Amino acid sequence: MDKKANILNRFIAKAIDLLIFGFLSEMFYPYGFLAGVLYILISDGFFEGESLGKRITGLRVVMTLGEKKPEFKESIIRNSFLAIPLLFAFIPFIGYFLLVTVGIIAYAAEGYFIIKSPEGERLGDRFAFTRVIDIQKHKQHKL
Repeated sequence: MDKKANILNRFIAKAIDLLIFGFLSEMFYPYGFLAGVLYILISDGFFEGESLGKRITGLRVVMTLGEKKPEFKESIIRNSFLAIPLLFAFIPFIGYFLLVTVGIIAYAAEGYFIIKSPEGERLGDRFAFTRVIDIQKHKQHKL
């Protein structure tokens, strides 16, 4: 099995995806926020397992079981841990406090698992039976 994907590239890819979330939120206000959350949820279902951030950084989500390509269903499962805290922003008054608090906890937990797991799996990967690979390393490994 391939080694885990480059951790820095994973964080850069997620940062790019979060910038896209922010862009959608601002450009299409007031419905852009929901479009941004939807993008975060389904982003890894595009391009055979590559969100735009992963595509730019050379990463791909693959299934750990079988040869099936990840689809929107797996993307929603693996990214729900990161998208759900964003929905707290809709709660009046305390929503932004919950967004920041729960968001920090969720993103920190996911980051912890990426770093500590031998395969680089975060909680979302474990529930969706997926993992992230470096495309170049994967191609070299197959040769």
